[in-house]
Parts: sequence; C-alpha cells; structure tokens
Amino acid sequence: MQQSVVRHTTHSETGYITLPDAWMRHFFTTDVSPKNRPVIELQWRACWIGLALILQTINEIPHQSYFPFLQSFASLIPFVLFVGSFAAMWLAFRPAPYVRPWPKPVQRWQRLLLLLTLSITLVGGFELGRTVVMCFLPPQLANDGTSLDTNAAALLLQGRNPYTDSNMLDVARRFSIQPNWTTPLRRGQFAHLIDYPTPSDFQTVLDTDLKSTSNDAPEFESKVSYPALSFLTLVPFALLKDYNVLPFYFLSYLLLVWIAWKAARPELRPWILLLSMANVPMWASTSGANLDIFCTLLIVLAWLQQDHRWRSAIFLGLAIASKQIAWFLIPFYIIMIWQRYSLKEVLYRLVVAGGIGLAINLPFILWDGHAWLSGILAPIADPMFPLGIGLVNLSVTHLLPFFPNWVYFSLEGCTMLLALFWYWRLCLGHPEAAMLLAVVPLFFAWRSLPSYFYCAAYPLFILMATKLTPSGSHHITMWQSVT
Repeated sequence: MQQSVVRHTTHSETGYITLPDAWMRHFFTTDVSPKNRPVIELQWRACWIGLALILQTINEIPHQSYFPFLQSFASLIPFVLFVGSFAAMWLAFRPAPYVRPWPKPVQRWQRLLLLLTLSITLVGGFELGRTVVMCFLPPQLANDGTSLDTNAAALLLQGRNPYTDSNMLDVARRFSIQPNWTTPLRRGQFAHLIDYPTPSDFQTVLDTDLKSTSNDAPEFESKVSYPALSFLTLVPFALLKDYNVLPFYFLSYLLLVWIAWKAARPELRPWILLLSMANVPMWASTSGANLDIFCTLLIVLAWLQQDHRWRSAIFLGLAIASKQIAWFLIPFYIIMIWQRYSLKEVLYRLVVAGGIGLAINLPFILWDGHAWLSGILAPIADPMFPLGIGLVNLSVTHLLPFFPNWVYFSLEGCTMLLALFWYWRLCLGHPEAAMLLAVVPLFFAWRSLPSYFYCAAYPLFILMATKLTPSGSHHITMWQSVT
C-alpha cells in the first residue's frame, strides 16, 4: 500500500482497517471486507449530504448582514450556495463513474467534511433547544401559512368555511403577527410595486388596513392556500384553545429521525443522528412551524413503504392532501412504481392515493368549490411578489432584468421534464433521487423560497440508508424495522 494511504489508515490481513482517531470508527467502518462494501459506499456518500447541509446552513446567515455591502452581487451568494448543495446531493446518489481501489481508505476530504458537519451540530443543538423552549411559550407564528392554517382550524370549529371566511386582518388581531410575516400581494397600495415591500411599507399598509371599516386587506394574502389536511391536523390545538402548534411539527421531525434510526443499518445510525442534528435548515423550518416538515414525513413514508401497496399509497394520499409540494412528487412516484412493478400497479395506487386526497378535501369542495379551488391555486394565481434564492433572486437584486412570467414557467417546466427523464434512467438503483429532482425545477420559478429545498438533503440520505438489510443487499421496509 502506498505511503499516502498508510498515513490515513492501515489495512490488516483480516479485512479490517484501523483509523487514526477512535471516534471516527462510529462514522467510518473498519470492516473493509467485500461484503461490507455497500455500507462503506453509503458512509462515503453521507459526507456529500453533510456538505449540502453545510452550504444550506451558511444561507441561514441573515442576508441583511451582507446584502447592503455587496448590493446587486449579494444575490450570487445564496444562488451559488444552493447550486453547490444540489451538486453535493447529486454526488451523494450518483452511480460510481469508475471502479475505486479496494479497500478504499478514509480520505482527507472525508475527515474534513465530517469535522465541518460536526461543527454545525452546535447550531443545530441551539435550534433544538430553542424549539423545545418555544413549545411552551405563547404562539409565535413566524409565517403566514401556519397562522392562516391555525386560524382555519379555529374557523372550522365555529362552523365557518375556512376557504371563504379566512381574513388576514382577523389573523393579525388574533395572533399579533409581525407585518413582514405575511405574504404581500401586488394589489391595493402595493399594486405599483415590483420590488418586495420594505418592513416600514408592511407596517404602514397593515396599520391602514386595520383601521379601515371594510375589514379588507387586498395587499396581503388572506386565503387558506393549502389542501385541507394542512389545518385539519391543527384542530386538536384549536379545541384546546392552544394556538401554539409548534409541538406538532417538532414531533413530526422527531418521528422522521426515529423512523430513520429504526430502519437504518447500525453502521449508518451515527450518520442518521449526526445529519439530523446538523440539519440546521430543517431545524429552522421546524422552529418556524413550517408545514413542509409534516409533508416531508409523509413523503418519506410513502417511499419507504413502496413495497406495500396500501401503506405507500395511503401516505402519498395524505401528503397530497396536506401541501402542493407533494404534487411535484407524484410523477416521480409513478415512474418508480411503474419500473419496479407495472403500469397496472401504478393505477391501483393512484386510485387509492387520489381517493384519500379527494376524500379529505371533498367536504370543502362541496361546501364551496370555487373558494377551495381559489385557495389551492393562490400560490400560482395570485399576484405575489418575486422572491427566493433561485434565478429570480438575481432579478430581485437587479443583477438581471425581470423576465415575463412565461419565461420562468417555461424554465420550470423544461427542468421538470429533464428531471423526470433522468429519474426514469436511474430510479431503479436510486429511487431516493426524487427528493432532489422534484424540487430542483422550483429553483427557476417566480418564487423559489429556501424552504422548498431545505427538506431534500436529509430525506435523501434516509432513503439511501434504509435500502440495506443487515445482509447488505436488499431493500428494507420501515414497517418491518420499527415493528
């Protein structure tokens, strides 16, 4: 063995290696026998997931701390960070382009990425502690999606239709939300703007609307913009008149981690815990009571249960009934089931999943179908301001001009077609790739919020880590593992 290799690891005749630091054995197995190669490959791929989380964590640094200094060029920083995180996730699941030397030593870049990932667990630990404390405090609904959903649950208990009676002014009075926690619309006093309103603009317009006798706020999104399960899960909180719904999303994330722990092979469990703590972006979404956490849990379960028709279809149906982001996963799910089973099996599952999604929303469709459809389509139909970290952010900072809406829509559509074509080619070996490929098209959308992409890296690794049984070659279902 070459001298450079000896500096990192020593290979014995028994098929084991010794690592220079004892703690590293928790993350890099010392068993380099051929039968253990799948585990070693996954530990190698876990490093790339760590890099993706590191890059996305850097984006959590408040933009106002450096945007005023870099001005238009500041938008390149989040743009590059997310492109880099996408590349890291791609490296995590891509097929090996060449035959690596065997046994493969732990390399310096792996040790560095492991140390960097460990370092950001300090931030993750802080977010965890903050989330626990916030679970016992008065509600702090820092995004209007959650505040509107919580208000919708309260309206439902009053016998009122959430899709017709939702009003942002009522929400602002009930929850004392900050004006910039709302979603502004290019209507009313904002109709002439293309740049996102400033905090002072938010405050001025909201104060004016609150004093109005019409109780109308055309400048702010008031519609319940998600399918019905988004607020039906919050009805127990409304029943108890406890509007701090954060514990629900916190438990959703903890359940996701627990499922991953139970389903993963023991050698990969340290990575499951490490990445869950280092997952600062998902912790930020969790502490913000973001619906994406619950939806991600359901999507991961649908993929983990892909070998069981009813279980998988039920979880997919619940995801469809909770948030539109799950709809982007449907064509990828179709491809996965079609290639693994048959087109007939796809039809069976779509009927079950679609039936569940429809059944949950049907009472509201019958109640007022137009209002329900208007709410569900609000994210794309209402005149929202351009916002995000994708291509449109380069226009928001005037580094690029704004393009017509059809340009962003076309780029998004073409990217989706390319993603589906790519998934068709690799889904048999890497079904987990859907977690990334389904959201990449949103990077080119008129609104490319960071939360769209924060729930991709960790679920991607969960599905990678749960593909192996102790024999190292077959897929394992979550249900078998946790029971």
